[in-house]
Amino acid sequence: MRLITVCLLLLSCALTHAAPAEVDTDSRVVAVADVHGAYEEFTGLLQEVGVIDAAGNWSGGNTHLVSLGDLIDRGPGSRQVVELLIKLEQQAAAAGGAVHVVLGNHEVMVMSGDLRYISRPEYTAFAADETPEERMALLDGFREDQPELSEEEVRLRFEKLYPPGYIGLQKAYAPDGPLGSWLLERPLVLRVNDKLYMHGGISSDIAETSISDINSKNMRDLAEYMRLVESLRDAGALARHVDFWNRRLHLNAKAEAILATEPVERPAWFNDFAALAELESAFIFGPQSPIWYRGSAYCHPYAESFNTERLLKRTGTRQLVVGHTPNPSGAIQRIGDQVILLDTGMLKSVYKGVATALIMEGNDQYLHYAGVAEPAQPMVRDRSISKELWGMSDQELEDILGNGRVVNIEDIGTGITKPKRVTLQLGENTQDAVFKYDDTHPGLESRGGYIARRHNDADRFIYDMPAYHIDRMLDLQMVPVSVLRTVDGDEGVLGAWIPNAINERDRLEQEVPFGGFCAQDEQYRLRFMFDVLIYNEDRNLTNIIWTKKDFMLRFIDHTLAFRSTERRPKQYRKVKLRISDLLYEKIKGLDDARLKSELSPWLHRRQIEAIIGRRDLLLKEAVRTDP
Repeated sequence: MRLITVCLLLLSCALTHAAPAEVDTDSRVVAVADVHGAYEEFTGLLQEVGVIDAAGNWSGGNTHLVSLGDLIDRGPGSRQVVELLIKLEQQAAAAGGAVHVVLGNHEVMVMSGDLRYISRPEYTAFAADETPEERMALLDGFREDQPELSEEEVRLRFEKLYPPGYIGLQKAYAPDGPLGSWLLERPLVLRVNDKLYMHGGISSDIAETSISDINSKNMRDLAEYMRLVESLRDAGALARHVDFWNRRLHLNAKAEAILATEPVERPAWFNDFAALAELESAFIFGPQSPIWYRGSAYCHPYAESFNTERLLKRTGTRQLVVGHTPNPSGAIQRIGDQVILLDTGMLKSVYKGVATALIMEGNDQYLHYAGVAEPAQPMVRDRSISKELWGMSDQELEDILGNGRVVNIEDIGTGITKPKRVTLQLGENTQDAVFKYDDTHPGLESRGGYIARRHNDADRFIYDMPAYHIDRMLDLQMVPVSVLRTVDGDEGVLGAWIPNAINERDRLEQEVPFGGFCAQDEQYRLRFMFDVLIYNEDRNLTNIIWTKKDFMLRFIDHTLAFRSTERRPKQYRKVKLRISDLLYEKIKGLDDARLKSELSPWLHRRQIEAIIGRRDLLLKEAVRTDP
């Protein structure tokens, strides 16, 4: 059988050892992501970049090949992919090269018994590695859990849920199986030269941790979880057909049946059950772990940059390379150039993407797309809030708001200044906007003097204009487009209406769970920075806005901002300000000349000087990313 063949290739399945997690080399490094059983695409790519020959043997010399995980699930060639890498690891070492694999969430899912994404061909690849007796025992265990079904119904459901190869696959990925034992020796986080490789990304939970600690703690938990599963099976308490999601329910029922018997002596497996239940909530299985985290791919670059920079600096690296989130159109560069998203949907049948390699050779770094001769560089994703929410550029949106025909006006019904909802039409485009027109200090921006005790209580619609422009100067992309406009005889500001959104007050009152991939507290840190910079005294639950589809924070309503004080607003006096190097440079770029040039139409020169003062305060007081 092939399992035995693989073991013989390794001399002994039991003689595995922990793969190195930190490597320095002058050799070429080739990184790939998320194969998902796409054996043909994977081997074709490796041949194109000179890592293997047509026979599937190592031809890369001293090259270091890095895989970012998710070798398996969905694609038919998952077993072939893992076995190929096991073979190549031995061949590469003999040639002076190396193969490095970090675990992805799909390896951990299968190893821990979460088989939701295993395709039927993946099971079939292991059908010869299970015996009729094992399959009959599997059926007996399933039948025992389905007393309400007829024999025919049991067999039909059994064949659908547990196709031939189900047991063979489980044995292969068990802690002592040829694939499971090899995968258990892979790290979750790998450093090669100045790059950090992991499957998912850097959450706040690992930003202060060493590579060694991330790997050792999480891999111990995974190995112990797998050991407990095997122990419970050996004790007859856990049937093989019970998967990750139903184990606790299954074991609870077994335990309750035993405890209902008097007198009762608790069996030894109760302790294993308790330990297993506790490990189900282990960090490695959670959304913040380096195999599951998606913030590096989806969340605001300034919110993510602090934790990213923190770990990169702690590990002596300058760039993070991840998979996990497919981008079929090509690899993407994010958070400045600190992150490369390398998952380009290699499994064409599912993701419609292309096999891609990131190649580091000397001082050169480039992408190789399968079938494309010319090297490429990662794309930079357009972050425009206007493109994302309204499908147009800032300039196009400004044109509609400034020149569109007003087709409807209605009272919003909230706010003491009675803002209105205005619908505008320009050509075939229709756009909703919020219209604010209250101004307690008309013409303040052009007065000779600025008297703090009189002018620092101003409530001015016009302040939405500098807030919008400062947002764009920082490239925050969190404030909607605003324009000056006369509507129904009133001069005011039109701000683009944020569609499909909810404010924080309504979210709390309606008990809407906070969803999405991006942590609320990390996004709030951008709010702290922005409101300190513009001295916004009126941030409250009604103008903290979340887009419902992804719970990304947006800023509205800045009519009580831009005071002349150079301190923090009262509500932010005690908050910890955190600024990454990436954001630091953006804030530092708000120099006096630039601010006066951009903001003079709406702010008094003393207000602009105060922005400079608060800019300097931010740069001085904020926690930085240096270890």
